Amino acid sequence: MPLGTPPPAWCARCRLPLTGPDALALWQVTGELRALDARRQWLAQRQHALLAALRVRRDAPAGTKVSAPAGVPVGEGGGATGASVREISAPSARTALLIVGGVLVVVAALVFTVVSWGRLGIGGRAAILLALTACALALPRPLRRRQLTATAEASAAVGLALVLLDAYAARQAGLGGLDRVEPAGYWAVVTTLTAVGAVAYGWWQRLRIPLPVGFLTAQLPGLLATTASGGAVQDYATAMIATAALDFAALYALAAHAANGPAGFRDRLGGAGAATTLVTGARVTGSGWALLGGALAAPHAMVASAPAEVMRAWVPLGLLVLLGTALCRGFRTLPFALRSGAEGVAVVALTVAAGAGLRYVVPPGWAVAGYAVPAALVVVRAAVSRARSGRWAKPAGGPFAVLPGAAAAAGELAAASAVLLLTGVVVLPELVHALARPVVPGITLWLDGHPPMWSWQLATAPLFVLWLTASVLATLAVLRARAVGDGHPDRPANALRNAAALAAVPALLLMPVAVGLPYAWVLAAAAVVTVAVAVDIVRRPGAALVPRLLALAASGALALLWSSADRAAVLAVCGTFAASAAVLAHVLPSPAASPAERATARAAGAFAALALGVEAVASGLTAGLPGHLAAFGVLAVAALAACAAAVWHRIPGRERVSTAVEGAGYVLAASALALTAPHPDALSVALAVSGVAGLAIALRPDRRRAALAGTALLIASSWVRLALADVTFPEAYTLPVTAAALVIGHRRRTSDPETGSWPAYGAGLSATMLPSLGTAFNDGNWVRPLLLGTAALLAVVVGVRARLRAPLIVGSGVLVLVGVHELAPAVVQVLGLVPRWVPLAAAGLLLLLLGATYEKRIGEARRLRDTVRSMG
Repeated sequence: MPLGTPPPAWCARCRLPLTGPDALALWQVTGELRALDARRQWLAQRQHALLAALRVRRDAPAGTKVSAPAGVPVGEGGGATGASVREISAPSARTALLIVGGVLVVVAALVFTVVSWGRLGIGGRAAILLALTACALALPRPLRRRQLTATAEASAAVGLALVLLDAYAARQAGLGGLDRVEPAGYWAVVTTLTAVGAVAYGWWQRLRIPLPVGFLTAQLPGLLATTASGGAVQDYATAMIATAALDFAALYALAAHAANGPAGFRDRLGGAGAATTLVTGARVTGSGWALLGGALAAPHAMVASAPAEVMRAWVPLGLLVLLGTALCRGFRTLPFALRSGAEGVAVVALTVAAGAGLRYVVPPGWAVAGYAVPAALVVVRAAVSRARSGRWAKPAGGPFAVLPGAAAAAGELAAASAVLLLTGVVVLPELVHALARPVVPGITLWLDGHPPMWSWQLATAPLFVLWLTASVLATLAVLRARAVGDGHPDRPANALRNAAALAAVPALLLMPVAVGLPYAWVLAAAAVVTVAVAVDIVRRPGAALVPRLLALAASGALALLWSSADRAAVLAVCGTFAASAAVLAHVLPSPAASPAERATARAAGAFAALALGVEAVASGLTAGLPGHLAAFGVLAVAALAACAAAVWHRIPGRERVSTAVEGAGYVLAASALALTAPHPDALSVALAVSGVAGLAIALRPDRRRAALAGTALLIASSWVRLALADVTFPEAYTLPVTAAALVIGHRRRTSDPETGSWPAYGAGLSATMLPSLGTAFNDGNWVRPLLLGTAALLAVVVGVRARLRAPLIVGSGVLVLVGVHELAPAVVQVLGLVPRWVPLAAAGLLLLLLGATYEKRIGEARRLRDTVRSMG
């Protein structure tokens, strides 16, 4: 922009104003954001430079003076500039080279041992491997003297790997008869010696890598020895737990011995201790849950028929209890999560041990319940303890900030709850099978028409576990609510209360099944419970509404599900539930109703309509009517739902209930149409009835648009009738759509003159002209092209006279395409009266005449384009 030129008032691209206080403020904010981005980039570069310098100081030998990293210029405040920051620091590159080099050396040794071993004698083999191992293990001391600490660590790692290769080679060569030793026992001894030697070697050489290598290698001897002795599951668990205990003992012994040692060695030991702590904690936790999972999946695998086997199974469990308790209560410096997890493992072990003992006093099939009872007792005890000590009272500073024993309490509650949940998962398949048992005969009954023979049974043990779970949830909800107090809503207490309500419903309704009552009694009990809950909600709408709603939904769903096995049961249950839901929908939405009550009223209204629809179709099928005729009963219910919605809409406070009922009626109408779809005669009548109902709904002032749906349904009904009459020409199908669309568009344009011609007439004109045009190209008859051309010409004339763009463009396009198809030759061939050019010339002359008339009015032919654009 030249100097002195004022800035433009508007942006040429986005058309935003560039003047005024808002534009100035936006420019200032944008500048400040750019400055902040530049500052952030500089700080990030500075951070990388400082981290590189600190890494150099960390890895440098003691007593060496370290300067800033070479090639890293220092900017403001000593920060690195953007051009000087390197992606890989020198220590990182060195470490990468050492790791790759060490791995390559080990791989080379492995290849030599496995591939090239047979080319040398026993003396040469032993000499080469021993020489390499001795060199690798001896190099760290001179390397450390020359302050090459990282290289010394790499050499030690290679030497330890070569020790294992030496052991492998000795056995493969049969040195001293080692090839006759059992493999698992041999490697148990080798890994034990290697672990001890690695720890001692690392201690002696003051190296970092041998210590964790020794700890990790020490995890293998116990498992290998168990494999060599052919141990069972509990033997492996015992080995894992004993190894974990030895790890902790050795770790803390070393830590205590090195408390007054050099700072660098204490740091190395601390890192190895942290890694070992995590590995051991994971091992202990995995052992406990593996034992529990094996016990629940196959109770006889953990507990045999002899009491001696029970005592054998108690060995790892007792070790788990001791180790978990010791970790949680004896080592306060461990992380909170690890301590609570250790206590949880102890609880799991106690539960499994108690279940193994109860196996001999409970009846057959109650093994899972033997594990659930101890878990439930521990959950309740831990919850009572937390409630009495105030741990649920949300003390200041966090839930576990100043409370002694918080880790143990949290671990107990979490682990026992998980065990109880796991027992519920084990019995869940039997409960689900019992809950869904009537569905299969119900499907057969309604599809085939003949009720099959079936039985309904449930063992008592799964139901007992379900009852136990529901009772524990209810107890936890009560204890939590009492402990929190203050009259404020507590989300965990509400969640526990809701879960207890959901678990109690199937536990209560399955009791008649477990005691062997007939099907009718079981179904009657479910229906009575549902109605009783509904009555209680009506009488006490504000008292703990959500749990009762969940219970109502669960019991109602089960009653409906179970009633499917008998036709009369479906009629009775659906009728009863529809009446109950209608009462709820009418009573609940009072002026002082809560949002939950209003939502319940809406759901009840929709359910009442749907239940009546099911009642209607079930009545028809029970009376022997086919499905496409029984669908008209559903249509009648849909019409009644629309009438009820119109009545309820006039009652203050029930507008949303009216909407829910109306939506359910639409669902019923769609279902009825789906039932009649395989029978075109019934489908045509159903579409016509639905269309008339839609036009009736459109009489409501707030439902004017229902006329569109009603018209569409009537047109669809006519289409079905035309298809039944073997009518194939498209105009019979499209002309009703065009007529309805043009009438609706004209009314819309009359009521709103701002409506354009495309929304008003575009769809209506295209609905007939485009399908007819496509058919005309494949039709040898002269009638369709002639009528289509006449209609297109009429649309062009109307569009020009009324200055409407849609009729002009659609008609002109269709007329041109018809002309391309040579409308005139088809007419001449049939009539033989006029040449083929006459119709085209007449149409052209008419258009020219109209154009000349408008040319006189407009004045210039070049403004015709703007005139077309100015049309509606």
